[in-house]
Amino acid sequence: MIAEVMPEALKKYFPLILAFFVLFIYFTFVYFVFIQISKQCLMEWIYIGIGTFSIIMLFWALYRTSRIDPGFIPKNTLVEYDETKQREYCLQCRIKRPERSHHCSKCKRCVLNMDHHCVWTANCIGLYNRKFFLLILFWGSVGMFSATLLGLTNIQALWNRIWEQDSFDFNKIKAGFIFLMTFSQFLNGFGLYYFFWNNFKLIAVNICTLDQIILNIEVQNKRKYHTDLTIYNLGFWYNFNFYFGKNPFLWLIPIGKPLGDGYHWDKKTSFREMTETTLQIME
Repeated sequence: MIAEVMPEALKKYFPLILAFFVLFIYFTFVYFVFIQISKQCLMEWIYIGIGTFSIIMLFWALYRTSRIDPGFIPKNTLVEYDETKQREYCLQCRIKRPERSHHCSKCKRCVLNMDHHCVWTANCIGLYNRKFFLLILFWGSVGMFSATLLGLTNIQALWNRIWEQDSFDFNKIKAGFIFLMTFSQFLNGFGLYYFFWNNFKLIAVNICTLDQIILNIEVQNKRKYHTDLTIYNLGFWYNFNFYFGKNPFLWLIPIGKPLGDGYHWDKKTSFREMTETTLQIME
């Protein structure tokens, strides 16, 4: 991957690199497609409006995701190591970790409800910026799909510009470049939407990416490494509101905080506890 071959000094500038990449695509389509080729009809103005608004929201979400504290656990709570509670102790930070927290080897910190470390935001994705990360994927896919629609609306004009003359000139190169970018935006938009949908499904059942990886390992090895994660799944609307808030007007805006603190979690009775309770009643 690109992140593995890049120098460490540049990795902290990944959000800026991503922002410049998005701006390049935006101004390319606005100038070469909307201004020079399109008829600027009402529908094309709508595509440009949606794309512009999506980029503004994407930059806002990217800034919040990269700059906010994802839920770093303070290191001033040092405790002695207890072999009987290995899963609750972090050997690197020497702290007692709250449930559902993990240690990030990149940040060298334990993070509340850590999902993963994202190189493109140069930050961990945890409890306090998980919503903002999903909004990056959402608004990014919306913006790329709007660019795709704008390009497809003018695809015939682009094609004609490629073949309108026999000579090979800059206009042909430019039209061919935009022609290829239109299809690449569709693929990029579909890819972002795919990642958004996968992450959204995890929130719907109140687990994170690391939890999903552990569950997959358990299935492959037929061994239990993790506690019962279904106890945190309190229904779609509870799980969704926990991260996105209860105000529907703020769901797609990168502001707000989760409803919990990451140290205490509402739970439902696990299947094991239900079985033990049933056996006690029968006795």
